[in-house]
Amino acid sequence: MIIQIEMGKDFENTLAELSSMGKDLSDAASKGLEKGVEHAATIVKRDYLSGQSLERRTSQLARSVDGWLADKFDGIVGVRRASAVAKYAWLLGDEVKKIVPRNAKFLAIPIGENRTPAGATRFSSPRLVPDGFFVKTKSGRLLFGYKKGTRGKFRPLFTLVKSVTVFGSGALADGLLDSLDDICRLIKTEINKKIGS
Repeated sequence: MIIQIEMGKDFENTLAELSSMGKDLSDAASKGLEKGVEHAATIVKRDYLSGQSLERRTSQLARSVDGWLADKFDGIVGVRRASAVAKYAWLLGDEVKKIVPRNAKFLAIPIGENRTPAGATRFSSPRLVPDGFFVKTKSGRLLFGYKKGTRGKFRPLFTLVKSVTVFGSGALADGLLDSLDDICRLIKTEINKKIGS
């Protein structure tokens, strides 16, 4: 996904006509754009990567969101390709993915006591749970959990499903659109500093 801010149809011609002042203007616009995309990345992280938009567990994806210049007038906000979490960057867009098991019949989704208050899992697989067993509910849902003692209550740790549909958060587009006025203001500020207005 790309959100583009254009400097105007005649921007390049205007720079050429201004000769040496055009270079100053060009440098200032580029510097303002760089500050703008860095600011937009901060807005995305602060306002759109927590709460209802995207449930954060480790915050690695949020920490990887950055703003940089790919070229003098080409600013990017996103996750760099070399990032450790680049394969999860699609969660920042509006993509929808269906996740299915690779080497098993079911996906084991952590639930109940298997999730910490931060959302991390205590057991990554049913195989790691000592004395665990499967239960099928009246509605046909397959659960895996354990029971303390012979008369204890069943405590579910996993629900087993054939697939899960995951929706992207749209956080990147929302944060960038929310930052457009600030990006334009930062470009204008740098131009004004350079030309003395």
